Amino acid sequence: MKNSMPALMRLVLFTCITTSSIKVAADDSTTPKEPHKNLVVYFSQPEDVSLDGVDAVSGASLLRKNQQNLGATQYIAKLIEQKVGADIYPIEPAQPYPRDHKPLVDFAQQEKRNRVRPAIKHPLPDLEQYDTVFIGYPIWWYQMPMILYTFLEENDFSGKKVIPFSTHGGSRLSGTVREIIALQPNAHVETDAFSISRDDVADSSTPEEVYEWLDDIEVK
Repeated sequence: MKNSMPALMRLVLFTCITTSSIKVAADDSTTPKEPHKNLVVYFSQPEDVSLDGVDAVSGASLLRKNQQNLGATQYIAKLIEQKVGADIYPIEPAQPYPRDHKPLVDFAQQEKRNRVRPAIKHPLPDLEQYDTVFIGYPIWWYQMPMILYTFLEENDFSGKKVIPFSTHGGSRLSGTVREIIALQPNAHVETDAFSISRDDVADSSTPEEVYEWLDDIEVK
């Protein structure tokens, strides 16, 4: 009897440890996973202009939908937000841009020439909670506005799906997807980006075009 006690104790201890391990494994298997979350980030600069159209180099147009004046890129961002159930974040400059067309065009050209990195007014929400980030922008002087360079250089999208979309005055994506890949080499950048002329944004067919694109790239 004296010699059998250690063996009995070992058996009881082994049984307890095994039972606990099975319980932990069962608990882990039933722990719900975090839902897939999407974020739509966009920069849009509506101008104080006639809704009849503006100069092609700016791409910062205005349209009217549901009794609201919206920037063209803002409107596309909202369509994506509604379709995929995303959070939305507007990129706003700390120093507001001109709203009159000619001063805005000149300002954007000067920023490009000087390679300015404009400060952003508000920080992003915590990126850890998002798997997919849409990034929208107009085309200014055949590239992204310089504030997009600030945004992409100040934030790390490593391991995330990054999906560009743009509005333009005739230059389409203008090589901006390659720029995003270069600025975020560790992100999974979607090369089938959406791009639409600002002259077509207000068309009744635009929501369906955006939704078909989202289905094509299989965003849930």
